[in-house]
Amino acid sequence: MFRSRTTALAALAVLGASAVTLATISPATAARPESDPIAGFTDQNGEWQRRYEKLFGAIPSAREGRALDAELAARPGLATTTGDRERVERIVAKLRSYGLRPEVKTYYSYISMPKRVSVKMTAPESRTLPVKEKRHPWQKHWDEVIPGHNGMSPSGNVKGEVVYANYGRPEDFKLLADRGISVKGKIALIRYGQNFRGIKPREAARAGAKGVLIYSDPADDGFKRGEVYPHGPWRASDGIQRGSVAQIQLAAGDPLTPGWASVKGARRIKPSEAPMLRGLIPTTPISYGAAEPLLKALKGPQVPEEWQGGLPFPYKFGPGGTKVHLDLQNEFSVRPLWNVTVRIPGSRHPDQEVILGAHHDAWTYGSVDNLSGTENILQIGRALGTLLKKGWRPKRTITLATWDGEEYGLFGSTEYAEDRARQLRNAVAYINMDGAGGSHFGAAATPALDRFIIDASKEVRWPSTGGTLYEAWKAQNDGETPIDRIGGGSDFQAFFERYGVPAMDLGSSTPGSSGSYHCACDDFYWQSRFGDPGFEYHAAMSRLAGIAALRMANADIVPIGYAPYAREVAGDLADFTRAQQDRLGEVVVDVTRTIEQANAWRHAAESLQARADKALRQGNTALFNQLNNRIMQAERDLLTQDGLPGRPWYRHQLYAPGIDTGYATQRLPALYDALFTNNDPETAKAYEARLYGSLRAATETLTA
Repeated sequence: MFRSRTTALAALAVLGASAVTLATISPATAARPESDPIAGFTDQNGEWQRRYEKLFGAIPSAREGRALDAELAARPGLATTTGDRERVERIVAKLRSYGLRPEVKTYYSYISMPKRVSVKMTAPESRTLPVKEKRHPWQKHWDEVIPGHNGMSPSGNVKGEVVYANYGRPEDFKLLADRGISVKGKIALIRYGQNFRGIKPREAARAGAKGVLIYSDPADDGFKRGEVYPHGPWRASDGIQRGSVAQIQLAAGDPLTPGWASVKGARRIKPSEAPMLRGLIPTTPISYGAAEPLLKALKGPQVPEEWQGGLPFPYKFGPGGTKVHLDLQNEFSVRPLWNVTVRIPGSRHPDQEVILGAHHDAWTYGSVDNLSGTENILQIGRALGTLLKKGWRPKRTITLATWDGEEYGLFGSTEYAEDRARQLRNAVAYINMDGAGGSHFGAAATPALDRFIIDASKEVRWPSTGGTLYEAWKAQNDGETPIDRIGGGSDFQAFFERYGVPAMDLGSSTPGSSGSYHCACDDFYWQSRFGDPGFEYHAAMSRLAGIAALRMANADIVPIGYAPYAREVAGDLADFTRAQQDRLGEVVVDVTRTIEQANAWRHAAESLQARADKALRQGNTALFNQLNNRIMQAERDLLTQDGLPGRPWYRHQLYAPGIDTGYATQRLPALYDALFTNNDPETAKAYEARLYGSLRAATETLTA
């Protein structure tokens, strides 16, 4: 995954204002009895749906999940490489064996490949630092495991003193400046965590650094957390976290075709014009074993307690003591990547589409990230193929997809979405899986799908608990069911934040999963011993995502609810007013009318839901299509076609990746970006007017 699923799931327990808890909506603590209705279905069709859910749920198996992982994770699958192409061919063969008809669509994207990675300590001693892990006997095709690489980093040959910059956040560089410690002309040594890795070199460049080394500190991900690989799940001293530094908070997909598909012969902008490549300097990841001598030799004052990592000596700021020679040669070229999709046409509404996707590319072997998701897509495909042989068909089209190039910047899914922008107007929902094979469940979604996810979680037995996923989810979160809001870092971005398709991200992880993140140790050995040894969680996640897809595809009235959404938006707008008072001492952008409009939207949503419930009770099929069209349109009403200020690729006015975090969700991004990041009150006022208009449109959609 582009982002760390482990980090995202761990954060769910402490999300505060960025999550919503819905445990109070449904007090049930056990699986629904057979007689309970399914939201969005008439009683008769609900019984039909449950019969097929039972048939479906019996097919995904732990044994099949294990076999798939052993096969697909046997060889590295870096996007556009021979190993990736072989993986695609294996996926296609599996889908065909299930009786399905997969298609391979090729896109051509601008991608970096490491040709030379050299990191040398030149003072106070000369030492060549390792740039790749040590091979273990079970790891095959070792020559295809690339050295530590930050995708899309520019090449460079730089020498300089080292300054330790903690997590490389804006506030970290501010602390350095406040203490009179200059990074200008230096090489910044930064630890992973707290923000998207692409923010780290951006901030280092703004501070004047000429190169960046990023490492995983053992306090965050290593021996301070527990036993390390191969004896435990945590990152060993030679483990390197690869990953892209493309500026995904500005755009996603192929950097040279922002907003249109990178098909063969597509128009391409110059790399110097690409927002995703803006403001970067030579950057490469190293292990904490390689970082240790650099940190240990640093001079200068000791860092504050919150900057101290897990290595057994006091950390110092520098500069002084440590010098480094960083020599990177990264080759950039337009290369082919391959999406695999299967369309199962709907019997009643073939133009309406439910899309279920996971990426198949990986930095190394990718057993966790993200063959766990891909293998679940295959298990779902196997189950749907079985149902099709029994004469079943979905009422709406179901599309299964495994994307390529996600790790570089969400390439495959974004190109697909940009290629099919017109067809996506009829997409009912997008369901994403990125890291989906562990005991701890987490979800992110548009607020309109919160209740839907909770209902689906009550239908799946959760391994090793004797109860449902819903019960385990609550037990893991002090009786609550937290659902995050979609931000950045996985394949949902184009569907939701550019095209307004209601989206959910379903995942599960095991404590210690960060130890394998983007490391050569993300292999079948790690998964089968530490991640999901029985592969039972893989099978459970296949059932969950499959049931979600089936319900969206077959519902009489799609179960997407806007009343809680509107209530949440009104709260976010009130928070924006408080933020102005706290930060500026006054309210510069008045959102009173927009709050009132959000409340009007809520009333319209409640009224529509009442009409939908009545239509379902009465079996009034004449109303179903009319109501569905309104429900499907409402999320699209929240887009602004001109995009967000400074990043027009993003169009959703309520949620986007944080401009200074890259992963974490920024609510009301246009208002916050314009007023607080860009210090531009007039633009903020203009976007308040756009948001007000969008909420009016959404209200009219639900009341027309």
